[in-house]
Formats: sequence, structure tokens, C-alpha cells
Amino acid sequence: MLTQRFLHLSRWLRSRQQRHRTRYDLRHLDDHLLADIGLDRATVERELRKPFWR
Repeated sequence: MLTQRFLHLSRWLRSRQQRHRTRYDLRHLDDHLLADIGLDRATVERELRKPFWR
């Protein structure tokens, strides 16, 4: 039981860290690179404003 809770917490933390890293990386891309992956600055700004748990 305790092991399952620890694994769940560990997965949750990893997913939050991944979101943080992705948002950090998006923030630092220029508009040309964003266009290459099909995003625009407004979409990135909306993503950056999301709370960490979303």
C-alpha cells in the first residue's frame, strides 16, 4: 500500500517536472522555431499562464 502511494507520488512529480521543462523550453524558442512546430506566441503565452498542476 505504501509502495503504491510512493510510486503514484513519484509519477505525479515526474509529470509536473516534465511540464515545467516543456513550458520553459517553449518560452525560450523564437517565433520562427515556434512556427516550425505549429505554434504561435499567443498559444505559448496561454500555456505559460496555466497553473503547474494543469
